[in-house]
Amino acid sequence: MNEPRREGGPLRELLADSIRPNHLPDVAWLQEYLAGGAPAGEPMMLSLGETWDHTPAALLQALREVPSTSHGYQISMYGLPLLRNVLKEYVADTQRLPRTAEWEVAVGWTGTRSAMRDFAVLVARERAAQGLGPGTVLAVAPAWDYAGFAEPLGFTTAYVPFDPAAADGPSPADVRTAVAGLPAGELSVVVVNAQHNPTGANWSPQQVEALLDAAAEHGAAVLVDDAYYGVCPPGETVTSALEILLSRPHDSRGGRWLGVRSLGKQFHCNGWALGALIAAPDTLDTLVNDLRPQHTFNYAIHLQWAMAQWLADRPAVEEYLRGEQAATAEKRAAVLARLAPDSARRAIAGPAAPYVLFPVPDGMELGDHLRRCVLECGVLLSDAWPLARTGSTERTGYARMYLGPDLDVLMAAVDRLEAAKLWPGPADTAGRAPEREPTAP
Repeated sequence: MNEPRREGGPLRELLADSIRPNHLPDVAWLQEYLAGGAPAGEPMMLSLGETWDHTPAALLQALREVPSTSHGYQISMYGLPLLRNVLKEYVADTQRLPRTAEWEVAVGWTGTRSAMRDFAVLVARERAAQGLGPGTVLAVAPAWDYAGFAEPLGFTTAYVPFDPAAADGPSPADVRTAVAGLPAGELSVVVVNAQHNPTGANWSPQQVEALLDAAAEHGAAVLVDDAYYGVCPPGETVTSALEILLSRPHDSRGGRWLGVRSLGKQFHCNGWALGALIAAPDTLDTLVNDLRPQHTFNYAIHLQWAMAQWLADRPAVEEYLRGEQAATAEKRAAVLARLAPDSARRAIAGPAAPYVLFPVPDGMELGDHLRRCVLECGVLLSDAWPLARTGSTERTGYARMYLGPDLDVLMAAVDRLEAAKLWPGPADTAGRAPEREPTAP
C-alpha cells in the first residue's frame, strides 16, 4: 500500500463540533465514517478543491509582518489600494488586457461567489426597471454552482449540454442550439468559464466568441469566471476570455459584463477569499459602492496587505506557479495511469483545472459509488457536476478527483479504492499510461 507517511489531517478538527456542520450528504457520510473508527485510515478529502497547505512560504511570511493599520477600519470599498494597484498590473499582464480606461479592477475579499451574486442582483434590478423578470443564466455543463446563487434570486439556469465523448468542448453550433431553446427575451446572463471547471478544458477563442455572440445578440450580460486562470502548464496557450471580450467592438459586447478571478486557487489560500473583480468603471462602481455595502464592509486588510507583498515579487510568483503546474501535470498523469485502459480512454482531464473526471465502475450508480468510497475507504470524491448540493438530480456518471494533495496521498486513495473494487481499474500491470490520450474537452 502507498499510504502517506503522515498522521491525521485537518478534517477531524474541522468537524469537531456538537452541531451538524452543514447539510451536504458527503459530510454526513464522513461523520459516519469517523464515528465508525475510520477503518480504512484517516479520511482523504479529494472532493473539495482544497489542500489546507502548499501556500507559498513567502506569502505566509508576509502575513507575519503586516502593519498595525491592517487591523482597523478601512475606507475604500475597492480594497486596500496597495493590493488593488499591484493586482491591476498583474491582471493586465497575465490576462493580456489593454491599458485602456474601458476596465477597472477592485479587490474581492469575500470570494468570487458573493461578487457573482451582486452582479446577478444588478442584472435583475436593471431588467426589473424594464418590466422583465430576472431571466435565464446560461452556462456550459457540467458547471460550477452558478445555479446556487442565481436561482434564489429568481433566475432560471440553462446549459449548453455536456457530452463526455466530445473532445473539444462545446461547439458554436452547440451554443446556438442551447440559446434557440430559450423563450424570447429570457437570456439575461451568459457565463464564460474558459478554463472550464470541472473538465479542465482550455476553450478555444472560437468557443469564447460563440458565447459572447449569443450574449450580444440577446443583450445579455456576460460573467467571465476565471477561477482557474493560471493553472495551465507551461507551453499551453491560455485563452483569455477578457482579452477577447475587450477586443470586440462595443456594440458586440451585449449588456453589462464582469470578470472574476480567484487568487486562492492559484496560491492555495482559499480561506483568504481574495480575488480580482474586473469590469467597466461604472459597473464596478455600482457593485462595490452600492451593492457590496449592503452585506459587507472592507475587511481582511491583513490578508490583502500580505497578498500585495507577494504579488509584487513577480519572479517568485512565476516560479511558484511553474512548480505547482508541473506537479499537477505529474499527478494527473499518475492518476490516469492507474485507470483501466477503457476508463482511461473515457477520462476527462484537461490541463486547465486540477481535476480528473472518470466514469464509475460498470454497474454502479454514481451516488452509491460516492457514498461507498467514503464509508468503506474514507475517500471523498464528488460528482463531476456537484449540483446535488443545490438539490438537482442531474448526473453525469463521472466522478471527480481533486489533484491538489501530494502524489502519495492520491496514490494511497487509489490503493484503497482499488482494494474495495471501487476504482475503475486495476492499474496497468506495467505501470504504463493508457494507449490513447484521455478526453480533454
